[in-house]
Amino acid sequence: MSKYDIFTAVAIQPEIKTVEKRSDIQRNLQRILELIDVAPQTSPTAKETYEGSWAPIKLISLPEFFIQGHEGNWPYQHYLDEVLIELPGEETEKLAKKAKEYDIYIAGCALERDEMIKDGYFFNTHFIIAPNGEIIHKYRKITVATHYELAVSPHDIYDKYVEKYGDSLSSFFPVTETEIGKIGTITCMDGHFPETARALGVQGAEIILHPLLVEPLMSPPYETWQMMNRMRAWENVCYVISASWGLITGRRQKTFAPGKSMISDYNGVVTAYADYPGEAIISSVINLEELRRRRTDPSRNFPTLLRTDIYRKIYEKEIYPSNQFVDCSPQTRHARDPLHIIKKYLAEGIYKAPSKTPDYLK
Repeated sequence: MSKYDIFTAVAIQPEIKTVEKRSDIQRNLQRILELIDVAPQTSPTAKETYEGSWAPIKLISLPEFFIQGHEGNWPYQHYLDEVLIELPGEETEKLAKKAKEYDIYIAGCALERDEMIKDGYFFNTHFIIAPNGEIIHKYRKITVATHYELAVSPHDIYDKYVEKYGDSLSSFFPVTETEIGKIGTITCMDGHFPETARALGVQGAEIILHPLLVEPLMSPPYETWQMMNRMRAWENVCYVISASWGLITGRRQKTFAPGKSMISDYNGVVTAYADYPGEAIISSVINLEELRRRRTDPSRNFPTLLRTDIYRKIYEKEIYPSNQFVDCSPQTRHARDPLHIIKKYLAEGIYKAPSKTPDYLK
């Protein structure tokens, strides 16, 4: 299906205002639309338009919460009243116009109210808009940051989700075939779990979009963000595009996510990097023919070397239970802290107990 074997991918690094009232969404969105307009100027060939390039821009990736921002202390009701949107909806219609105008794919993440699953649930959804303006891909974040988010994971409401969307691997980890290759998406916290990207890799994903992490995991001495993106690219023999916030205006420090958007190739080599806070647009050429030739080499062809009959023993026993919120959406972040699992690990000797047990585990 691929029409473009060589093209340019862009990661936009915006400055975001956290949404205190619904009008803030439009403020953030308007700036995103302006940055999409000027994206060609940031490529090495410095075009003024999207036309006439040897490797035309065909994909723009936007970070998590790119129009909504996020605060870890928002109460549940604030999401319902001021933050949530529909996909498709008014906001994505404006992005769809840009996708059609420039003949590009646009990807981003939003806190979504899903008409298929109501009852107060909402998802952190990674979506892709095609050049025809249609939303062709939706991934609901599996590994939600339990310390930070109130969005529900499909795993939290497994039975409800399967009833509406099925229980295949692609129901949870979709890989969408497009004119610019096979694209899969993960989001922020997902990157800490190699299983999430691997679920895309075994379906042949050629490009994985993985936006956002936050401090202190982006800067020295941690640099977890850089390591995880490079490793997800290397171990799945694919490109990884990782858009971040430039700065955020809200309760937290502005440099809570201090830039550092990056693009990694299938060797885990960083080919574009915004090593600074503030607005930025980075780009890199994606060469699908080269990637596909690399994937025919048997050496270090990791997705073909998976000894699944052994590895599945890791997952025979349930660890973090499913369906924890099948009856009611989580109202607080502490409601899904894995304290009972930590206690179990300690009791079974999987984790060695410290000399003094913290009060919250007593």
